[in-house]
Amino acid sequence: MNEQSTKNKEAWEYRAYEFWNMREGSPAEKAKKIMKDPKACLKIHQKYFHDVKGLKIGNPCGSNGRKAVPLALM
Repeated sequence: MNEQSTKNKEAWEYRAYEFWNMREGSPAEKAKKIMKDPKACLKIHQKYFHDVKGLKIGNPCGSNGRKAVPLALM
């Protein structure tokens, strides 16, 4: 990895876990929310995903799993 890529990676990951906890709550809290209504967690994308049972879907939109996890539950 070149120096610029290394710096970008460091900046992207800096305090990421802390940020996600402040934004979304603890992982356990977020999991409960996703399990309660997976489709709602897709937000504006839910109109594109109706019947996904049995389909293979990549992690869309570079969402770091925020879309893939609800889709997997659906």
